[in-house]
Amino acid sequence: MAALVSQGCSEIRWLATKMGAKSTTLTGLSGTGDVMLTCFVSLSRNRTVGVRLGSGEKLDDILSSMNQVAEGVATAGAVIALAQKYNVKMPVLTAVARIIDNELTPTKAVFELMNLPQVEEV
Repeated sequence: MAALVSQGCSEIRWLATKMGAKSTTLTGLSGTGDVMLTCFVSLSRNRTVGVRLGSGEKLDDILSSMNQVAEGVATAGAVIALAQKYNVKMPVLTAVARIIDNELTPTKAVFELMNLPQVEEV
């Protein structure tokens, strides 16, 4: 989980800086802090959707049982469109979008992501 979250944070930073943001903007509470809350706090709607998808539930069933909106479901595709526009590789966030679009299972996504070649950041 830590590896996926760390990679996801890097991907967010790569895209944001390519779009003109300062990388330091993303290291505070509104960036990394928000990601940590989303990933690790049980009250997070996006985390709830992810955990339930990971346990095998169907997205439509999950969403119809929720009283609130999990924004990440609707925005995952938009992030990938931006990544393509700015030519930024985002394997973790692409996997999330593919899971939401029912193109990839969570188990297969983890297997693929954990087998990506390690790249050294400069």
